[in-house]
Amino acid sequence: MIRLYLGTEPAALTASRAVNLPLAITAINHHGVNAKAFTKVLGEGYQVARPYLYKLQHKKCAFCEIVVDDINSPVEHFRPKGGAKDKRGTRWYKAATHYWWMTWTWENLFFSCNRCNFSGSKGNKFPLRQGAQRMLAPATPCPAIIPQLHYDHSGESSLLINPRLDNPLDHLQWALVDPAAHPRNWRWTVVGQDDKGDMTIEVFNLAHRIDMVNNHLKVVKEARENIENYLAINDLRNARATWDRAVLNYVCDPEQPFRNAVWWALNDIYPKHEQIRHGFAHPPTPVC
Repeated sequence: MIRLYLGTEPAALTASRAVNLPLAITAINHHGVNAKAFTKVLGEGYQVARPYLYKLQHKKCAFCEIVVDDINSPVEHFRPKGGAKDKRGTRWYKAATHYWWMTWTWENLFFSCNRCNFSGSKGNKFPLRQGAQRMLAPATPCPAIIPQLHYDHSGESSLLINPRLDNPLDHLQWALVDPAAHPRNWRWTVVGQDDKGDMTIEVFNLAHRIDMVNNHLKVVKEARENIENYLAINDLRNARATWDRAVLNYVCDPEQPFRNAVWWALNDIYPKHEQIRHGFAHPPTPVC
């Protein structure tokens, strides 16, 4: 997962919200939150954001960073539209009717792969830290224009990384499983650096991507082997050029998958003090 800068809301979504949010308000006021008429409206209109998100995210899932060729993969609601689920102990339970009014909100939408989106993974899960208060839901009857206070999430303390707002490198790490192993046998695994990282790994089942990520990280091990060969003959120019290519091609290129993992792996094969000693440029934070 990397930080995403997705720009301003597309006009198509603005237009869709202008049509569908009033329909949702009418449906919930007349039929209630459990009525088919209401849930049907919530399933309409937000899909117009898909091609914009797909392009801005460079065809990659916002959460696991896999490249998705099928543009018909889901538009994920970070704050769920069908009733938020929280976690108590080891069990998930429906906490509230949140966040139906954000169904067509640009800042709440991501392009996702099916595995990260489906109910066995993220689904309607949106856990908060213990004691945190959810964003205030509009009371029914809901006014025709929903006040901005119902979009104020500053009081929420979400346990999921929001790649629009958070730097995932602060919460997720791809760590070497056995640093003492021969470098050709190195493998990395995803670990949380805090409770937000831990919960994000669990909810999106990021461990499912470990084999795919390690297959991709072969390029890092190959780069290290080449660099070591150059360093052995004191060829710093080619060692630095090899390092720079790895950073440019696999961290800085927005089309590449698993850039978070590559960033960590490069910093494992040459920690910062070694980067300084060899004159290697420190890899920049991957963003999209």
